[in-house]
Amino acid sequence: MLALAAVAVLYAPTLARGLVNYDDPWLVRDNWLTSHLSVHSLAAICCDLSQPTRFVLGAEYLPVRDVSILVDSAVWGGWYGGYHLTSLLAYEAAIVAWFYALCAFGLERRLVGIAVVLWALHPTHAESVAWIAERKGVLAALFCGLAALGYARWRSGARARWLVGAAGCAVLAVWSKAPSVFALASLAGIEVVLRGGTRAADGQAGSPSWRRSLVGLGVIGGAALAAFVPVLVTAAHLGVVEGSVVGPPPGPSLALGLHGFYVRLAVAAVRNAPSYPIATDGPAMADYVLGAVALVAILALLHPRVRTEARVGAVLWLVGFIPLSRLVLPVRGVVAADRYLLVPSLGIALVAATAISLLRERRLRTALVCALVLALAMRTLDAQANWRDAVTLWQRAVAVNPTDADAWSMYAEALDDAGEGQQAVEAVLRGLRHTSSPRLVMREALVVLEHGSRPRGVELMRKAAEAGEPRAMANLAVLELAEGQVADALQWARKGAAASPLYANGHRIHGKVALAAHEPAEALAAFQQALALEPESAANQLNVALALIELGRKAEARPYLEAVSRDPGLGARARALLEAP
Repeated sequence: MLALAAVAVLYAPTLARGLVNYDDPWLVRDNWLTSHLSVHSLAAICCDLSQPTRFVLGAEYLPVRDVSILVDSAVWGGWYGGYHLTSLLAYEAAIVAWFYALCAFGLERRLVGIAVVLWALHPTHAESVAWIAERKGVLAALFCGLAALGYARWRSGARARWLVGAAGCAVLAVWSKAPSVFALASLAGIEVVLRGGTRAADGQAGSPSWRRSLVGLGVIGGAALAAFVPVLVTAAHLGVVEGSVVGPPPGPSLALGLHGFYVRLAVAAVRNAPSYPIATDGPAMADYVLGAVALVAILALLHPRVRTEARVGAVLWLVGFIPLSRLVLPVRGVVAADRYLLVPSLGIALVAATAISLLRERRLRTALVCALVLALAMRTLDAQANWRDAVTLWQRAVAVNPTDADAWSMYAEALDDAGEGQQAVEAVLRGLRHTSSPRLVMREALVVLEHGSRPRGVELMRKAAEAGEPRAMANLAVLELAEGQVADALQWARKGAAASPLYANGHRIHGKVALAAHEPAEALAAFQQALALEPESAANQLNVALALIELGRKAEARPYLEAVSRDPGLGARARALLEAP
């Protein structure tokens, strides 16, 4: 109850907030699939694995997350505080689920209570709770907790319905967030720990048969792996997981450094931010040392003579760290993030609670718990405040990691969107003093084009495009077309659309340039791709119609023109085309 009340107070400010320019717009505001509740939307989210549909949903197969956003849109409409409330309630439910799951495994109830309070108030969780796009994290934690509870009850002799429920929750967990398979795999490690000690955990009523436990683990594991197949296939096919990743190259050395960094995050020794220096500069020497020392210490906790609760905590941490190590399925472009510690941090909380219980003086134990609760609450209040708005978010990012060029670009974009044009210019210039990237150079080009020399702006945009920034390629295509360089514009438009297949405007630009280059068939394909990403856009429908007319297929263009004819902005043009011979 203390954990639930404290979490409600700490995250109450999120209910007055909106979206941030970090995945929220495409998932919540601009997504035609998650913004209109219908049978078609549900079918597409859950059953359609085609490339256009998966692109609309972030190149992922996470139907539980997407359906939750879809339901939110039907319930809350444009009040984004309601979306935040849903995330908060899911987090509260996850806290309850894991408390009862750990108790059902036979761990000492009072110690579990202390651990869950520390875990609930951990500052790294703010990213999962206060960021709408990371709804998948709290949903995954909830369903993993429910799966653990169902398995714990089954192994203790409960009816088969508990195992069936656990298997169903395992599927929902994986379809909320893919790394959930590792949290579910930790159930096998917990089973081994519960049987391998010199004594049962306090309150544990005997040990169930191995056969019953293996049946339970097999059913849950089979369900999770079956659910993981479409997730993995989609991620691999669309490039979410790939061998060539952004940041330091994966390997044992990076894994050791990441372990040290995540240990520092877990003990709240790092100021929370959406970007950290390890992502751009690699691990520091202190991370390697701490990673090695902590790994030895955590492995030592698995010794049978160590108290069961601490051993369970060690299992949760070690198994949960596997996907964080980047040795298995490294995610493109993401080196380290707070959100990845949502479940593994429960292991550290269990170890901390066990250590506190070793103190003989009751007043000392109480004082230490109170001090930790207060410290974590203050840190969490600061961490969730990062997500107040986009400007605050990226201001913290560049303060913590000034060598992250993409963070500087996002910061400048947030300032510009907030109407602070001059501050956006200053942010770009400050960012360029620290670092550079194609995206930041593109942002500089946009600033120069708006406030300075056009030739210099075009030169900078070309530099960003040649360095591989997809949106710079599309922007350069527009600039080249305006200068009459149609052939060059078409080449850049093609490259931009191919490099960023999720970017609907890139396909629109490709189509417009192709029309100007008298390539109507190519333009039609590009416009159709833009329409698949944004099917409710009147501009996309009109563009498809224009390409069809250019190809001499006016009869096929008529339905698109009729759909656009009622649009207040483009309707007049559509009606004129309908009336034309």
